[in-house]
Amino acid sequence: MLSSDWVRPTTGVLARLHDLRAAQYWDPDHRLARALSDQARDPQPKPDCCRRNGFLWDLAAVYPPGFTWEGALPPAVFFNGPVVKMKDRLDTVVSQHQ
Repeated sequence: MLSSDWVRPTTGVLARLHDLRAAQYWDPDHRLARALSDQARDPQPKPDCCRRNGFLWDLAAVYPPGFTWEGALPPAVFFNGPVVKMKDRLDTVVSQHQ
């Protein structure tokens, strides 16, 4: 989520992510972002960035196969950003958890 994200992403923007396991959300009211921020506490990894106005933004979270969010958010195997700076690390983590 970027400060320039005023409208729903176009098909071209969404097509940048080719992994069918990934989910992308349009969150104009920041509900998911705020829920992730509220749940980002021990034992969740601490992001090095990405907290703005009380919610997380431009953050990638990778969960192991079979993860479900029921009650408290389970710890991610990767929880950091900004996404553009994390591509190599994300590729490594995702390949390790296939």
